[in-house]
Amino acid sequence: MTDGNNAPGWFSRTVPLWPLGLARILYGVLWWQQSKWKVPSDDFGRKSGGGLWYWVQQEIQYPTVPAYKGFLVNVLIPNWTFFGYLTLFTETFIGVTLILGVFTRLGSFVAIGMAANITVGILSVPHEWGWTYTMLITLPALFLLTGAGRSIGVDAFLGPRLEQAGAQGNRPAKLLSWLT
Repeated sequence: MTDGNNAPGWFSRTVPLWPLGLARILYGVLWWQQSKWKVPSDDFGRKSGGGLWYWVQQEIQYPTVPAYKGFLVNVLIPNWTFFGYLTLFTETFIGVTLILGVFTRLGSFVAIGMAANITVGILSVPHEWGWTYTMLITLPALFLLTGAGRSIGVDAFLGPRLEQAGAQGNRPAKLLSWLT
């Protein structure tokens, strides 16, 4: 099946890798779901003692890396609301990019950073399962390296167009094509 330019059509480009696309979408839903309990009206858990506040307190109580505890106590806590919004925005961004498959490599790169941050903070908390965090890092690494948004995602449309523009000398398009 081809489009009008004798290039493979959307269906034939995206469907063969549907398991990768499905994994990307489900991983995006995980981040979207987790962003929903970052509640600004509760000052991100500070008022109720739950949510993000609870987990940061767990990281402080059971530090994996002492320097990270220092960062939490001396930088994050004094700037709580800023970091709460940053966390909410970042997790929402990851969810949206991966669910839609748009600029998937960028969303995956951000997910790796966020998952590594969570891993460093939470790994020593009692009853946490380390393999959870291994998967949180490994899946977006897979999406980053494979361009998983090109399977059942907006990147399947956007990527080839950006690559073509990049090949014609459009430098921003060339850079953006790598993010798809």
